[in-house]
Amino acid sequence: MRTSASIAVSFAFLFLSAGCASMSAPGRKLAAANGLYEAGKYGGAAAAYRKIFQEASGPAAAEARFGLAATLAAGDNPQKNYAQALRAFEEFLKLHPGHPKARQARDWQQVLRALEQVNKSIDQLKRLDISHEEKRKKGE
Repeated sequence: MRTSASIAVSFAFLFLSAGCASMSAPGRKLAAANGLYEAGKYGGAAAAYRKIFQEASGPAAAEARFGLAATLAAGDNPQKNYAQALRAFEEFLKLHPGHPKARQARDWQQVLRALEQVNKSIDQLKRLDISHEEKRKKGE
């Protein structure tokens, strides 16, 4: 005899299984790419996101574009590339301005642009420091 709890568990399992089975191919690929991202496998995630938005359209492509940009900007990604991340967020916003993650993408843009300015300022200071050091050595 089955209890009502076991019937409920069975129903929930069947419901969830049916949902997974009916997920579209781009949806499954996106879930896999997100899993790679969450596991810190950024190279694989970036490649998977690129493949999705090259092959798919609609919501999966938009999510993949955002995922790629976030992957390129991830602080613990050893191959992070803030310039590419900025371009990816710009492309995302150009193609999907009304997307629910558009505000988050604009926030990322601001942060990445500010970081770009900081890096430029650091480079200028380094050049100035080298120039002053060379002048000091000549004056000795």
